[in-house]
Amino acid sequence: HEIKLHTHDQATAMVDQACDVLTTAFPDLWYLMQLYLRKKLYPLSEKSEEIDRTYMHKAPEFLALTKDIIQTFISVVRLNLLSRSTMTKSDTTSSQDDDLYTNADETYQRVKTLPHCVQNCRLCVLHLVSLDIQADFKKDLQQLMFDLRLECFIVIMDHACLEVSRLNTQETWELEYDEQLGSHTKLPNLFHDMIVTKTNIIQENVLSVNVAKGERKFFEDKEATKQAAIAVYRLLGDFASVFQMLIKDCSSSSSNSIEPLSSSTIMINSSEHLSKTMCLIIILNNFAYTRRFILPRLKKIFLNYGFRGMDRVYDETEIIYKRVDEQLLDTVQNEYLRPFLHRLESRMYAGRFDWATHIRVISVKDYVKHIILDLARVHAEIYSISSQLVFIVLSRILSTLVNELAKLYSNINQFSKAGSMQACLDLIALQECLGRCMETETSNKLKELITQIPDAAEHIKSKALTDMLNVFLKQMQPYSIAFRDVTQ
Repeated sequence: HEIKLHTHDQATAMVDQACDVLTTAFPDLWYLMQLYLRKKLYPLSEKSEEIDRTYMHKAPEFLALTKDIIQTFISVVRLNLLSRSTMTKSDTTSSQDDDLYTNADETYQRVKTLPHCVQNCRLCVLHLVSLDIQADFKKDLQQLMFDLRLECFIVIMDHACLEVSRLNTQETWELEYDEQLGSHTKLPNLFHDMIVTKTNIIQENVLSVNVAKGERKFFEDKEATKQAAIAVYRLLGDFASVFQMLIKDCSSSSSNSIEPLSSSTIMINSSEHLSKTMCLIIILNNFAYTRRFILPRLKKIFLNYGFRGMDRVYDETEIIYKRVDEQLLDTVQNEYLRPFLHRLESRMYAGRFDWATHIRVISVKDYVKHIILDLARVHAEIYSISSQLVFIVLSRILSTLVNELAKLYSNINQFSKAGSMQACLDLIALQECLGRCMETETSNKLKELITQIPDAAEHIKSKALTDMLNVFLKQMQPYSIAFRDVTQ
């Protein structure tokens, strides 16, 4: 019969039929051949030289028949279960990742049938190699099984990558609390559980072996080890991409940058309303939770199953996760900064204020108060999700704000005596209230900015400035007290 490539269901049926024939009918034929070759088919009384010659004459034919049957079985299995992936890859010049997502339907179909076929073929091959067939036949059958196991591994991992890459659609925004890292959603654990399920399937269909019957341990093969490392790298990378997609979806939702921070675009689930910035912080904390807890747990699982080269894979993955972490932080920072930067200059010069003509310093200007109050609101929102993110986000916001203040002050051509004192008071007030939330570099830059104000040394020593500063700090204490507990 001509061997043809069939659809998935037809291919499964064809392979099952071939396995059934080889498991049930072939052993009987084999035992019959053995009786013939041992000259036990005829009664002893009928033996003759002619019969002996007949026995010997047919031996090569039986050997050829056995080889033909086994090779036909191998061809049927390879064509229906292995050639499909070879054809797919040879028909395109795109990358492996592109292949995966372009042929998603193919992967979803194959993952439903291939593990079943592998198990069926395995039982068949184990039965065949238990017969006293020639060593080269056994070798061909065992190679077939290893190739099937490798193909099954790749298909299962491809399917896992596809499932992981779509996890962003399963974000519910329902929060769970973790004592060590604050609030996070179920998404990181969903990823973890998905990988655990896949590795269990791989263990059952690929990794478990019967060494006594000649089955090779999966990770003793270089190609298998390589494919496993590639698959883990892609899995972890795809989950990092999920966070990028969530951030992109969140950032692209309509919002007015000049609206108050807490009334940004609302993302809704069944139980609560979350501000846009709150969603961004949740995404950021989910990512931190994944890096700190989920990835190490998965590494331990991979190692327990015998995966090799995981240290190198995780080192390479860390590069991806650091880059994504920076992207997430930039997005969060920019979202919080938008209203600050939009209003900073207009608030500084509210009421037609002029540094050159200012004649009397009464208290810290309102633009400084707004910075502190707005940052207190940012602090509260971040702290409600994770205290560990507070310094990370606030320090980045303040770094940009201090740079922006430096630009604004560099554009001031002239200060009156009161104007320079006002500038010193404003900047020192910022330093006193928010210094604990600044990186050393930011704090030093702010101090340097103060020293560049005309007569700064004189103003800093003046009792009038000190008194006004103390009054301001006391007034702002209910708002600034939260910043005192901020730690790096």
